[in-house]
Amino acid sequence: MMLNNRFSGGVLVSKTRFMLLAVLISLFAGLVIGRSSQAQSAAANAPKAYVGVFKDNTVAVIDTGTNTVIKTIPVPVGPHGLVMTLDGHFVYVSSDGDTKVSVIDTTTDTIVNTIEVGKAPNGLTLTPDGKQLLVAVFGTGQVVFIDTMTNKILGQVAVPSPHNTAVSPDGKIAYVSANYAADPNTPTTLAILDVAARTKIGDVTLAQTSQTARTLNFSPDGKMLYFTQVGVNAVQVLDTTSNKITAQIPTGAAPHHVMFTPAGDSLLVVSQTTNELALIDPKTNTITAKIPVGQKPHWIATTSDGTVAYVTNENGNSVSVVNLYTQAVVATITVGNAPRKIVVQPTANSAAVPAQSTMMATTPSGN
Repeated sequence: MMLNNRFSGGVLVSKTRFMLLAVLISLFAGLVIGRSSQAQSAAANAPKAYVGVFKDNTVAVIDTGTNTVIKTIPVPVGPHGLVMTLDGHFVYVSSDGDTKVSVIDTTTDTIVNTIEVGKAPNGLTLTPDGKQLLVAVFGTGQVVFIDTMTNKILGQVAVPSPHNTAVSPDGKIAYVSANYAADPNTPTTLAILDVAARTKIGDVTLAQTSQTARTLNFSPDGKMLYFTQVGVNAVQVLDTTSNKITAQIPTGAAPHHVMFTPAGDSLLVVSQTTNELALIDPKTNTITAKIPVGQKPHWIATTSDGTVAYVTNENGNSVSVVNLYTQAVVATITVGNAPRKIVVQPTANSAAVPAQSTMMATTPSGN
């Protein structure tokens, strides 16, 4: 009888241990599956990026959750400018080998409209409220204003050989890089436009004759305009009150696109000869980090939380995915021949990497 009791007790203990082990395995499996489902859901809800592939005459669509190209959209010759509406629903693409701006619906990733603007449209810029699109039409020497609700032209302003445009944060003023590739005896300028009146109200003559401004962007408070210029290995800083250059921030050779992170605490610039993305502290106008990317980087876009930057590499036929917190390239995406402009859909919950409190480095990470 005692043997039976001992045997029964041993069986009971074994059963209890087995049940506990089964419960733990079940909980662990549920946790793994739950995390996997969350990751899959995050990837499924990840924003898309759109890349103008210049030599292929396409726009490549990237799933940023998987860092893969999921579609290519044919567009007219020479996709040049690229901007996205504030809600992420439409992408505008200019084609400098044509006369059109194409409108892509990001739900279907198809062209749903085309707007005739004139020969060789270059850079595109939206006003901060998203209501107007400014098109620098190089071939006809004008900046065209488009109503984004109707996709109809509202007016034009004569600007010689316009290339790229920046609109102030309050939406009142636009600066345009003008006289691009003009007569070498003609000084290049930044034309100043009154956006509401759609008139030209001034010019800033650049010191380097015939060396045009390439890209330009305002500081978040609108007090400064940061721009790059052909032949100047620096980001130049223009005081928008005096219209005088107050600083030059040395960079790698041939700096091109310059932009602020969404929080406005860091300035990003790519240098096309040294193949790097630099982070600049706008408070001190000093470089805090240099990140190697692909060959001849052209343009930058960031996620809404500012933790990830996407850099197009025109000669590398790729896009570098850069974690701005760790300051490292975490993926490289092959996209086609000569990718130039890129935009990323806005989202409140960017899935690429966890948000961090700051992306600023305390010391430079490279030379």
